[in-house]
Amino acid sequence: MTVDYNSVNRQLISAGAGVWASESHGFLCGVFCASNNVASAIWQEYLLVGVENSSDFDESFALLTQLAKHVSDEILSENMTFTPLLPDDKVSIAERSNSISEWCAGFVSGLGIGRGENKLDLDSEGDEFLQDIISISRMGSSDEEGDDSEAAYFEIVEYIRVGVIFIYQQFHEIKKRHTSRQESLH
Repeated sequence: MTVDYNSVNRQLISAGAGVWASESHGFLCGVFCASNNVASAIWQEYLLVGVENSSDFDESFALLTQLAKHVSDEILSENMTFTPLLPDDKVSIAERSNSISEWCAGFVSGLGIGRGENKLDLDSEGDEFLQDIISISRMGSSDEEGDDSEAAYFEIVEYIRVGVIFIYQQFHEIKKRHTSRQESLH
């Protein structure tokens, strides 16, 4: 499945979802990393809360269901194909910077929702990545066009790309060990 930022964004905006493509994708990634699940029961009340028209709801629900499937496929891919859903390089650095902040805010929210009652028990590298994501979610957009801004942007995207896979793997490895330890005690 090919995911197009502009198509997802247009649908969510026209439906009145209250979230944009980047934030929705980040949220779905966070939910998946924390829970190993992207079931609609988890995300629909958060991502479609503002959609009142039933046909808009149905279209947005179908689109987000496809996006959720895409998220799990990419994060689980052995080829490390995961990439945050962001505007393409033709868009201004200011808009792309804003979108990456939205993506990170969505990811943090998704982690919180996806974990439920479970604690996100990460090692120091995982905690550092999470703190960095929170910082990025609070960053203002950069109006400075140029090679330095582009390079910094691409470094952040790559850091997020690899970090999300790391968080997923680490969290689920810890969960497996904890479950195995509990099973061996019984």
